[in-house]
Amino acid sequence: MVKVGICGMGFMGRTHFGIYSRHPKAQVVAMMDKLPNRRKGEWADPIGNLPASWPEKVDMSGIASHAAPDELIADPNVELVDITLPTDLHAEVAIKALQAGKHAFSEKPMARTAKDAKRVQAVAAKAKGCYMVGQCIRFWPQYVKIKELVGSKKYGPIRSVALRRLAPPPLYSDDNWLMKHKRSGGAALDLHLHDIDFAAYLLGKPKSIFAQGTKGPSGGWDHVEALWNYGAGKQVTVEGGWSFAASYPFQMIITVRCTKATLEWVFRAGEGGEGFGNDVVVYSDTGQIEKIAVKASTGWDEEIDYLVTCIDSKRKPTVATATSSAQSVALCEAEIKSIETQRPVAIR
Repeated sequence: MVKVGICGMGFMGRTHFGIYSRHPKAQVVAMMDKLPNRRKGEWADPIGNLPASWPEKVDMSGIASHAAPDELIADPNVELVDITLPTDLHAEVAIKALQAGKHAFSEKPMARTAKDAKRVQAVAAKAKGCYMVGQCIRFWPQYVKIKELVGSKKYGPIRSVALRRLAPPPLYSDDNWLMKHKRSGGAALDLHLHDIDFAAYLLGKPKSIFAQGTKGPSGGWDHVEALWNYGAGKQVTVEGGWSFAASYPFQMIITVRCTKATLEWVFRAGEGGEGFGNDVVVYSDTGQIEKIAVKASTGWDEEIDYLVTCIDSKRKPTVATATSSAQSVALCEAEIKSIETQRPVAIR
């Protein structure tokens, strides 16, 4: 049984709490939040931009309560430190947890800057415990299926990939930290990073990136559209932002055009019920349309199950690692550099 301590009981902390509570090989033994009501399990405040649910009042019996990350890390009962704090705290808390001999699971992004991500990477490489980053799209069933179909080569080589993640401003965070780009990195780092990471996971690093963007409610780059260069014959666009009107539905879309078919999954919040929908659609050149059902789960459930299984079996994770996650933060910074210079940025 992996004993978990969760740092931060906002949207992702509560989401992780629910998943661990259902997992047969995990147990939440401690939690941390600076707000006393959250530590008491009073979760009536509305937060989040995706379908999720939890009771307004959660029984915290048997769960240690801490007001600061250092307290939770020092808790001898905690084996895995789950970091769901604001982005600018990810690196330091992860480093402290790993140096204390704990396992660490950090919500994305890995760090506020590529420099700090490299610091975590260096510590994780020497750490006794496992380290993983919550790049949940690598585990999201529909994205996993599309990557599997591409890898099968059944539909021929990729000719184009379009990844989109669009949303209204997330105004639900404590002290509105998401709308302070110096803390969150704005939509580029907090939202768009998901698709940056998956593009690199699917295709590898590009040769260069050219991006355009606009600043938005966080004061940072809150809408980005990037063209990733993989050479002639392949077109890759990655778009994300949260500068849309408050009534605009959150959506995530992946479209992969191969030589023999187009693979696609579209999710828009509020459409098709409260879930995420199961079908990946394959539009073949023969005129057939095939709907492929996938596991009724989320990337959050799947990534936590993967990490708990790794820890339980005493092996290091090989998906969403320190190396790949640090690379994704660096690619995000390359996009921002391209926006600010209006020139392509070479990727090494």
